Amino acid sequence: MSGDRRQAGARGGAAATLPGGTERVQVTRVEPGRLGSLTHELATEHGARLADLFAEEVSAGEIVLRSVYALDGESRYLVLECQLEEDHFPPLSDLDPAAFVEECEIYEQYGIRPDNGRPLNRVLVPPHRADRFPRLGRLEGRRLARDYQPHAVSGEAFEFPFGPVRVAGWESLYMGLVTTGEEVLDLYLFHWHKHRGVERRLAGLDPDRATFFAERADGLSSIGDTVAFCRAVEMATGTEIPAPAAHARAVALELERIYNHAAAIAAMCQTTGLSVGQARSEIVLEQLLRCNLAAFGHRYLFGVVSPGGVRRGPDRDQIRGLLPGILDELRYVVQALLVTNSHVDRLEATGIVPAEVAHRLSLVGPVARASGQAIDVRRDHPTGAGDEPRPRVATRDSGDALGRMWVMVDEVEEAVRLIDAHLSEAGSGAEPVAPGPGAGLGWAESPRGEALAWVSLDREGRILQARLRPASVRNWRAFDDAARAQNVFTDIPIIEASFWLTVAGFAR
Repeated sequence: MSGDRRQAGARGGAAATLPGGTERVQVTRVEPGRLGSLTHELATEHGARLADLFAEEVSAGEIVLRSVYALDGESRYLVLECQLEEDHFPPLSDLDPAAFVEECEIYEQYGIRPDNGRPLNRVLVPPHRADRFPRLGRLEGRRLARDYQPHAVSGEAFEFPFGPVRVAGWESLYMGLVTTGEEVLDLYLFHWHKHRGVERRLAGLDPDRATFFAERADGLSSIGDTVAFCRAVEMATGTEIPAPAAHARAVALELERIYNHAAAIAAMCQTTGLSVGQARSEIVLEQLLRCNLAAFGHRYLFGVVSPGGVRRGPDRDQIRGLLPGILDELRYVVQALLVTNSHVDRLEATGIVPAEVAHRLSLVGPVARASGQAIDVRRDHPTGAGDEPRPRVATRDSGDALGRMWVMVDEVEEAVRLIDAHLSEAGSGAEPVAPGPGAGLGWAESPRGEALAWVSLDREGRILQARLRPASVRNWRAFDDAARAQNVFTDIPIIEASFWLTVAGFAR
């Protein structure tokens, strides 16, 4: 590797042992031949959770593979960094199924693939533009082979097409519902209609300018995704943000969590046909968005977070004056919904994600916590003032749509407590980010779960590559499992609303 890259790895917290050490992020370089055994060791002996898998072309034809593991019990992330010598890499999904989607994406972006010969799925590249689609890596000499998993339906089953143009206001997404009549036997999801190439656009930008695009990768999680991105930049440059800015980020993040959960509740009311509940929930949602505007200057909290801190602090008087009354109305709506049988009966036992599936696929956020997985990076991976006090993590064991709604309801109440704890200390301000080479990993607990970002910077402090991993990237992979769990056509919108994911966050 080049001198810059060695320095970048060291500044990102390089470690020589596995697992060992007390740093929040450790980068360990491994040989390709050892990657499979280390993956197996981490998953089986250390209980590590695969958080991300991605590649970077550090020079022409030189590709580095990075797998990010969360050691939640030790409050550490471990990054296994492997320089590939050929156009393939060990098939990590054979050992850890959570890696399969990322393996497919790496193949589409760089033309390298797992060496097990297993057919892959299309993730971001549409079939009609496979040879002309812009990618992160140069594909000279690496033509994409026709080795994708065939899309076929046989026997008495047929595929009912839904999308990509769906209901007004819904994101572009194709769902192929395989059925023999009403029960959903299988489900195909095609996300590529939404792909905007955000990560590709970040290359060459300075971090401050890149923040504009990072917060729009998954617009409904602008704070969570941007905090993760900015923390990666701050780790790469050794920047410590002011305590008032850390508290301001925490307040904005909890406001974002509250309005997202209110929006999910409104969407669940819509899918169960409860028009009055939907209307009351959407009134609350509008009031929450207006509170965001009054507190931080933007309904969806854009333009708040910047590398090194925040651009503006919260208006404490507006939050204290507006939020309590809005939350009282939300509590009233929730109490009414939970005693309405026509609503509860539709959510209960719908879209079940068993605990084993949630663990095997490394799910995050309310989807994972409703299946008994108590994962929350605010508690498990604290970074300083913005993560104190630690949150009380809400969980359920049912794994169904009702469990996911209950987790969201509990998280709203916890968000209120956290806002109250941070508000008095929150303020504006940012430390200047010094230019120079480096690399870093950042994370945040967005409304949908753990958001990650990896940033590599050149000598001038411009972005060489940025990897954005919103929570939707991890959780969409469980949607087809939930849909097949003895559900019928009319259950699919309920499941989608209870997952409350974004297509943009997957197909960024």
